[in-house]
Amino acid sequence: MSPTVSEPARWELRWPEVAVLDGNAAALGIEEASLMDSAGKSLAATALEMTDGAVLVLCGPGNNGGDGFVAARYLREWGVEVSVLASHASARTDVCVWPERPSGEWALVVDCLLGAGASGPGYSLRGQIKDIAAWAAGLGLPVLACDIPTGLGGPDALQADATITFHSMKQGLGSPDSGDITVVPLPWPAEVEDCGPGDATRYPTLDASARKGDRGRLWVIGGGPYHGAPLLAGMAAARSGCDLVHVAMPSVAAGRAEWPTTLIPEELPDEDKLTGSSLEHIAIAFEARPPQALVIGPGLGRDEATMQAVSALFEQASQKGIPAVIDADAINALPEGAWPTGLQGVATPHVKEAERWLAGASPAEALADCTGESVTIVVTGPEDTLTGPEGRFCRATGGHSRMAVGGTGDLLAGTIGGLLAQGMSAWPAARLGCALLREAGARAAQSTGPGLLAEDVPVEIARVLAEWTEV
Repeated sequence: MSPTVSEPARWELRWPEVAVLDGNAAALGIEEASLMDSAGKSLAATALEMTDGAVLVLCGPGNNGGDGFVAARYLREWGVEVSVLASHASARTDVCVWPERPSGEWALVVDCLLGAGASGPGYSLRGQIKDIAAWAAGLGLPVLACDIPTGLGGPDALQADATITFHSMKQGLGSPDSGDITVVPLPWPAEVEDCGPGDATRYPTLDASARKGDRGRLWVIGGGPYHGAPLLAGMAAARSGCDLVHVAMPSVAAGRAEWPTTLIPEELPDEDKLTGSSLEHIAIAFEARPPQALVIGPGLGRDEATMQAVSALFEQASQKGIPAVIDADAINALPEGAWPTGLQGVATPHVKEAERWLAGASPAEALADCTGESVTIVVTGPEDTLTGPEGRFCRATGGHSRMAVGGTGDLLAGTIGGLLAQGMSAWPAARLGCALLREAGARAAQSTGPGLLAEDVPVEIARVLAEWTEV
C-alpha cells in the first residue's frame, strides 16, 4: 500500500537541493539552532500523537541527530520517559553513547540517525549506523523517522511507520520504507528558495589532477549582424570555470571581432549570417572535438534562413544529447508554445520574447512533457523567474539597476552554458548562473559606477564563484 502524504509538495527535492536550501538559509542569516528547534519540536509533537509510552530516540552525527536531541528535550519537558542512543555526547540532554545500548521498555523509536544530506536512495549503511539500525529494527517497535528513514531504499533501511519531512518531499520518500508522510514547514522566508549562494553547493568539485578540457568544452554559436554578443557570452562561460570555449560566427562578423585570447575562434563558411551552409562544418567540428554544451543565439539576427539553420541545430543537439542554452534571436526558432522534443537545456527569453514564443501558454505548460532537471525556462527581467518540469519554480532577485545595459543577457547565457559544459543539469545550472550573474553585476556596478559595461562583469563572476565555493 502506498504511503499517505498529509501535505502535497510542489516537487520532490533531490538530495543536493536540500543542501542548496540550507546554504541559502545560512547566507540569509537564519540560525541553524532556530531551524533545529522548530524541527525537533514538530518531531516531538508527532511522537506524542503516536504513543503515550516511553520513547527511544536514535541520534546520528549530523543535523538529524541535532533534531533528535531537541525532540528528546521537548518530550522530557512534556513528561515523557525518553532514552537517547547517540553517536556522541550532548551537553543538553542525557544520552547513551554507542556502542553502548540503553535499557528500557519503549513504545516508539524515533529515527534521527541520517538525514537527506547523508546519502542517496539505496545507500548501503556501514559501521555503527548499520548496527544501530539493525538493533532498532529488531526491537519490533513502531518507528517515526526524521526527514527520511535511515538507509531509505537500501538493503539496511530502518523502515518507518511514519516520517516527518521538512519543507518539501524528498527524493525516494514514496518508498514503502517511509510509512505515512507529513511535510512540515520550516520557519524561514520564501527567499530561501530563490537562487542564491547555496546553489554553489551543486557546482562540480574541482579535481586537483584535472587536465585541460576536463572542465568542459562549450560552443557559442552566434553573430552575423552583431559580433560583440557571442564574445560576451564566451567570456562569461570562461569565467564560470569552463575550460575550452569556442565562439562560432559567420566570417564577416568574425573578421570584425577583437578576439580575447582565451576564446577559440570558429569561423563559419557563411559570410554575413548563419545558414544551412554552415551546418556540415559544425557537425564535422563536433565529431572531431565534441562539445559538452552549446549556447545558440547571441547576435544571430532573425533572417528566415538563419532560423531554419537554428532549428536544425536544435535537432542536431537533441540527437547527440548535447544540452543547449537557447538565447536571444534563437528563441524565435523554438516551436510555438512548446519545448523542442528531446532537447535538453535552458531557454533565456526576456518577457516579450517569452510572450511571442509561448503564445499564451505558461512556461510550465510548455514543459508539460518534460521531466526532472533536464530543461528550464528562465524569463529574464528585473526579477528572473525560473520554471522547470514537475512544479519546479523559483526566482532570481538582487543585482543592481546599472545592470540594465546591453549585453547582460549574453552574459547570463554564457554563464549557464559554461556550467552546463561542466556537467551540471539545466535546473541547477540555471539557478546558479542567475545567482552568479546578479551578484557579479552588483559588485561590478559598485566598483565601476554609472559607466558599467557588460564586459566589466565576467571577472566578477569568477570572484563570486571562488567565494561561494571557498576555492
